[in-house]
Amino acid sequence: MKERLTTELLAAAGGLAFFKVIFLPDANLLAWVFISMLLDLITGVVKAVVLKQARTSSGYRKTVIKFTQYAGAIAVGIILANTMQKDSAIVGYVNSALLILLIYIEATSIFENLYAIDNSSPFSRYFIAPILKLLTLAIKKSPLNQAAGKEK
Repeated sequence: MKERLTTELLAAAGGLAFFKVIFLPDANLLAWVFISMLLDLITGVVKAVVLKQARTSSGYRKTVIKFTQYAGAIAVGIILANTMQKDSAIVGYVNSALLILLIYIEATSIFENLYAIDNSSPFSRYFIAPILKLLTLAIKKSPLNQAAGKEK
């Protein structure tokens, strides 16, 4: 068993040796994307427990779908960066911006979950609510967004 595993690893490593990876995304940003996804999952589960909402497999399935979409977007960024060698600095900035956008989306979701858990405490009113308004740019209360909601 151990010999077979070692042989398979050597074969895979040999196959990958032919590929030259020029660009990988910033490891720090990439780690924060996955940390923020984990925190979003945890705060979502806590919110469901506190609000006595059923935790269903469809909710967990959405997390898997979100992870797949994020991983796909990151993979496309890596592929583009490695195929465009001349402009890899620009693509690197675009890939970093993508990771920052994913962190922003997850941070907004985390603060929405935290606010839903308890919106009456002083901490929630004076810390979480203002940050949530900053993150969403108060989009939910904008007249344009409310008018769009009435049309549906």
